[in-house]
Amino acid sequence: MDIKSMLVKLAEEQADKMQEEALKHLASDEFTKNLATKINEKVNIPWINEEKEQELFEKLVDVMTDMLEGVFKGK
Repeated sequence: MDIKSMLVKLAEEQADKMQEEALKHLASDEFTKNLATKINEKVNIPWINEEKEQELFEKLVDVMTDMLEGVFKGK
């Protein structure tokens, strides 16, 4: 195997590992809660209290991260 092929193989392996780690982070409850909290700090829905807004944003983030996971996995 030549040096170029070896480097390409190593780069692809590293990219796969990074994608796997990104997907783990994206799927974590901590990420969902943190992102939903950031959205909740910026968006106010007047007729919904803060706790319900947080629940709503957490569910929305969960749906979005599931969709992104599908995109990354090619589904």
